[in-house]
Amino acid sequence: MTGIRARVPIVDNEVPFAFEELFFSRTDQRGVILAGNSVFQRVSLYGWSELIRRPHNIIRHPDMPKGVFWLLWDMIKRGEPVGAYVKNRAKDGRYYWVFAVVTPIEGGYLSVRLKPSSPLSAAIAEEYASLIATVSDNKAGARIGAEVLLQRLAVLGFEDYASFMAAALSQEIMARNRHLGCHPDAVITYFGELVAAARSLLHQAGLIFAAYARSEHVPVNLRVQAAHLGQSGAVIDTISSNYSLISSEIRSNMDRFIASAAGVLRTINNGFFFVCTATIQREAAEQFSREIALSVDLEGQDQHEEMRLLDDQRIAYRQKAIDGLTAINDRVSSFRQDCAEMRRLAAGLEVTRIMGKVESARQTVIRSGLSELIADLETFQAALTDGLKEIDSNNQHIQTNARRLVEIVGQQSG
Repeated sequence: MTGIRARVPIVDNEVPFAFEELFFSRTDQRGVILAGNSVFQRVSLYGWSELIRRPHNIIRHPDMPKGVFWLLWDMIKRGEPVGAYVKNRAKDGRYYWVFAVVTPIEGGYLSVRLKPSSPLSAAIAEEYASLIATVSDNKAGARIGAEVLLQRLAVLGFEDYASFMAAALSQEIMARNRHLGCHPDAVITYFGELVAAARSLLHQAGLIFAAYARSEHVPVNLRVQAAHLGQSGAVIDTISSNYSLISSEIRSNMDRFIASAAGVLRTINNGFFFVCTATIQREAAEQFSREIALSVDLEGQDQHEEMRLLDDQRIAYRQKAIDGLTAINDRVSSFRQDCAEMRRLAAGLEVTRIMGKVESARQTVIRSGLSELIADLETFQAALTDGLKEIDSNNQHIQTNARRLVEIVGQQSG
């Protein structure tokens, strides 16, 4: 099979196929093709006898970085679904782009693919070209290429590959719906709002941390001020001690607080990808059902068994989508507990700030220095209070939308 692939020329023309057409193929755990639909066979330009029992990489294009496939196999071997932009090569050497969603099934993997057309697809094509040009095309280079791709995705604004997959698949479904004249998908719209709200959570948590870092000097400097004041600085020293205790608690909670906010975003992205996967798998099953009704010749494939597998996968990912939405609500509830703890600390900080402000007004020797420190303390306390208020609003929005999505996804036909 390597020899067959080597004889395929490279032609800089695209194999046309329609936006409404979806590919699907099934492989064993080694990536050997076991079945597929007529779109897959027609666009690849291979006959079924050339596809069945052959490695799926028979259609791999040399413009595809090995790092992409390293990521793909790393995830699906761990039992995780994965999505990726893939440039394929047809038998006559022409190319065609797809966005592939690969999900593990018993004994192998199922891949459903759609025609990409979002601006993100063009950006990723450029990233792939850069990877091919800069990373060694060998086994060691594959892992390095995967790491470089993840770094580039971070520059493009994606926290990890899971957030990229969810964004890419949702954008491709929305772009496809526009091409087909379909109404916007309400589930994807709601999920987009969830992602935006979760990113705001993470942003606000980051702002709180940055404000904390800017105020870390306050307790030490207050202690210095108290030492200069001698006996009259006893109250300032007490305020410094109180602030040190609260500051230490805030610092010990900060890492968990930020990790919790990141966990909300990660859970939402996972749920988003499950929902989008269920959507595209449902349509692939409907298309294949029409092929069976039209008696499309798939040369010996057990069409009804393939239909069963597609249906089982569609139902499984619809349930994963519902479970993902429930997980979002649970994750937000846990995060809100972390927020409650931060609010308790913010209340203690407010008391300390007021005590400091009153005491600085009483001092006359170095009042300006005290005033500046109390102002720094006030700035952090305000950032903490305002940030928590914004976070609480986003938490409520996320939970409301998540509950609404559970109802919508649950009501969708099986």
